Amino acid sequence: MHPAIQYEIARMRTDEFHREAERERLIRQAAHDRNRGVEWTSMAARLRARLFGGAMRPVSRPVDAGA
Repeated sequence: MHPAIQYEIARMRTDEFHREAERERLIRQAAHDRNRGVEWTSMAARLRARLFGGAMRPVSRPVDAGA
């Protein structure tokens, strides 16, 4: 077998191993993220800001824009 062909086959196998490792890493990460709960502290702060206004309001929107 020609050395260039051997090199290409080895490169393709290495690429395949890298893709498989990345896929396994993503699977492990997804399983880890699935077990984590919702962080209610930041969720509640964002919800309060949306419903009642507050510190999380964008700076570009003035408070008295409608008055």
